[in-house]
Amino acid sequence: MRRFLVPLLASVAAPAFAQATDPPAPPAEPAATEQPADPIEDMYADDEAVDEAVTVVAGPPRGSVTGDIPPENTLDSRDIRATGATSISELLEAVGPQIGSARGRGGEGPVLLLNGRRISGFRELRDIPPEAIERMDILPEEVALKYGYRADQKVVNFVLRRRFFSTVARADGALATDGGYEAGLADVTRLTINRDSRTTFNLHAEANGRLDEDEREIDLPDPAGFDTRPFRSLAGSRRLARGSATLNRTILGDVAATLNGEYEHSEGSSGLGFEDVPLLRDTSSDSAHLGLALNRDRGPWKYALTGNADWARSVTFSDRHADTTDRSRSTTTSGDLTGTASGPLVELPAGRASITAKFAASTVDRDSSRRRNGVTASNDLGRDQVDGSLNLDLPLLRNSPIGRLGANANAEVEHLSDFGMLTAVGAGLNWTPVQRLNLIASWTREEGAPSMGQLGDPILETPDTRVFDFTTGETVLVTTTTGGNPDLDADHRNVFKLGANWKPFAETDLRLRADYVHSVIKDPVASFPGPSAALEEAFRERFVREPCTPEPGCTGRLLSVDLRPVNFQDSRRDTLRWGFDFSKPLRSARPSQAQIDQLRARFAPPGGRTLQGGQRPEGSPPEGGRRAEGGQAQGAGPGGGFGGGRRGGFFGGGGRDRGRLNFSLTHSINLVDEATIADGLKLDYLGGDAINNFGGRPRHEVEVRAGWANNGLGARLSGNWRSGTRVEGGDNGDLRFSPLATVDLRLFANLGERFDLVSRHPWLIGSSVRLEVDNLLDAKPKVRNAFGEVPFSYQPDLLDPRGRTVTLSFRKLFLPQRFRARSNASSMTR
Repeated sequence: MRRFLVPLLASVAAPAFAQATDPPAPPAEPAATEQPADPIEDMYADDEAVDEAVTVVAGPPRGSVTGDIPPENTLDSRDIRATGATSISELLEAVGPQIGSARGRGGEGPVLLLNGRRISGFRELRDIPPEAIERMDILPEEVALKYGYRADQKVVNFVLRRRFFSTVARADGALATDGGYEAGLADVTRLTINRDSRTTFNLHAEANGRLDEDEREIDLPDPAGFDTRPFRSLAGSRRLARGSATLNRTILGDVAATLNGEYEHSEGSSGLGFEDVPLLRDTSSDSAHLGLALNRDRGPWKYALTGNADWARSVTFSDRHADTTDRSRSTTTSGDLTGTASGPLVELPAGRASITAKFAASTVDRDSSRRRNGVTASNDLGRDQVDGSLNLDLPLLRNSPIGRLGANANAEVEHLSDFGMLTAVGAGLNWTPVQRLNLIASWTREEGAPSMGQLGDPILETPDTRVFDFTTGETVLVTTTTGGNPDLDADHRNVFKLGANWKPFAETDLRLRADYVHSVIKDPVASFPGPSAALEEAFRERFVREPCTPEPGCTGRLLSVDLRPVNFQDSRRDTLRWGFDFSKPLRSARPSQAQIDQLRARFAPPGGRTLQGGQRPEGSPPEGGRRAEGGQAQGAGPGGGFGGGRRGGFFGGGGRDRGRLNFSLTHSINLVDEATIADGLKLDYLGGDAINNFGGRPRHEVEVRAGWANNGLGARLSGNWRSGTRVEGGDNGDLRFSPLATVDLRLFANLGERFDLVSRHPWLIGSSVRLEVDNLLDAKPKVRNAFGEVPFSYQPDLLDPRGRTVTLSFRKLFLPQRFRARSNASSMTR
């Protein structure tokens, strides 16, 4: 089957990318009409890059997504800078409450686009510094359909500046305030963006030390016995090194081609206890990745072809006894190709109907072996998948008395080699009754297959595993059975969503959002959360206990439990998720003329800034201006030039409103969360049943983000709170999980925006210092049984070993060498 997947996809995608069959593209704009951009100027510029022309263009902004569904929120370069984020990962974490979705199966991240186009994966943009981002759009799940994805993930579109040049070095050091844990990170990235080309090189290394039980307040199960705590790890040591590169070029005249590659190696070690000698577990893993993305716009049609090839190998050695070491090894190879085409279908009275078609194929192989007690067993799993989907967007009303109304319908068929045929269908309405108010209703019915591991992972029996027995209220050592279950069925999932996004005031950046999601699943695949009375009654064959005397309420000690996944009968979950986002610009100080002159004498970037004696490079616009597309200079307005100006300079607009005050709150209310596991047996995760080892589902979850940034200084506070839960323990009383609130604090200083510092020490331009405190209040989960005691497995330091962690970071953005050479030459002439 795999032999024809690649040729088949190539034949489907070839017409869209074939240059020979299409008329030649118009000639590119001559490079001589543009001047190189200064990266520092770009970093401190306003929303629009300083080297771009001031033009008014009808239609959506550059890099916008397909369709007419507006963004739920848009962050410009100043909003992004105000988060204090130094990477794409940190930026996504900063807006985490806004990009979360209750429609997925759990744990899915958002769909990521770059300049309104598909990418091969997160690695393609992971190493881009936030300073290179001109704008970041957050869009609802329905937009994902227009790019060939399912409507169960929010969409985040990053729009990059047209030009940006930087080398960024970063170093972090972290430690836990309770001691015993240290970590460090080093990262170097080189990025060049020049309109239709982009090059990124990155080297990354990180490491953390080992944290053992004797470094925390961990009680012994048997105080009279040998103290094994110095030999049991709460967090293992880890070392990681990674190198990656991304190249983006225009090929075949008008095809945007991106190739990215990566290699990563990591090692780790942890303590398992003591038996004559310390028992250790050592791990080593290597992975390689190659990704490809081809995008082409041909008139109103957009074509994309993305692909990935991955290889990963991991080896683990675990000491079982002083003279016995188990070994496990796994090698995974995978590949995928996805082709999409989208464009207008037919003209309707309200506008053009559009269609998106996708065809994808993937393959994965996992070869594993395990040597346990001298006995070797192997397992080989594989899955081939082919799927195709269509999404149709229909404009129904436009400029009508009730506003704008659109509809969409979608369908998908996929075939899995180890499971069979699965289908998914959906439909939705998008209504804008008045300006700045958008309402969405959607419905999806889909079939979902168990994962390859849930079906075929090798069956493993692990003795002496600590398990909390919810039936007896005790922590016991049992033999657990884990692995795959080949008898699992596909689930059938129905999801209904109502969503609203409203900006009530035109001049105030306040956005209100709300989503209601109703989800019903038939035959859901579930793993055992732990031994409970309800589960034991439904699956008695999976629990083995010691015999006990036939007395009322007698429950024997648990000896073993089978934790392999099963199909429940059905489940239902209703969630209301609402919140708001507020942002307010703050007026910033502007540098003095003396400070501007000092910096002009030290750094004289090309592109129109004075180099010597008032001279400018040939063909550059007047000081403070920018070159227009046609080669004519655009004037700069009062205060223009190197240090201030209408559009920036080193200090980005002098007296412009460059600071930010923002606040975001998201409240998730779990209205219903229950599952029927067998006839007459129901689990109510909100009313006393355990969804996992950390208790039931909290009724309320709140996420808060607050930030202030101005004049190069900033502070950001992130808070998360969840309500308490309880797990019914029968005759042994309930187990209660207290509410938990955690707070993270980030303080940062962009030294390049501190005028008094950079005028005396120009090397500080592009430098930043950051102090982070994770879990500022050192809050840890608190669990009590009916007698007010803490069960052994629920000791706070077992649930959160690190606790409060402090991280100090230094980051420097370096000028390109050609700018330094020009500056040095100018200084020598003076």
